[in-house]
Amino acid sequence: MKPHNIQVMTLLCMFGCGRPPNDSLESQLMQIRTGEGKSMILGAAATLLGLLGFRVRCVCYSEYLSTRDYGLFENLFRRFQIHEDIVYSKITTLSEDTTAAKGDIRYLTESLLLGNLPKSSKK
Repeated sequence: MKPHNIQVMTLLCMFGCGRPPNDSLESQLMQIRTGEGKSMILGAAATLLGLLGFRVRCVCYSEYLSTRDYGLFENLFRRFQIHEDIVYSKITTLSEDTTAAKGDIRYLTESLLLGNLPKSSKK
């Protein structure tokens, strides 16, 4: 499969090609039009980030699209042994997972209102 020019240009721009060297990956906002290969760009970026040791979370508004897009790259993720580091989901699932990771939302809310919120340890 041959990538489209816009896909290659987007990935190069996303990962800082042509900018002064930097030790961090800065947040990037890219607009890719319909039919220009967002799924391919996302899968390639997830693969590269996974190979660099990052945990990757790809989010979308649609469960169908998230499942489809992960399926397109699942064999590649497995071959590179990064499949456990890459998760595709709906954006609402990301929000729910983030909230759940902080603890029981009802308990935390009650504790906050009663002034008994446990102090968190900074990592």
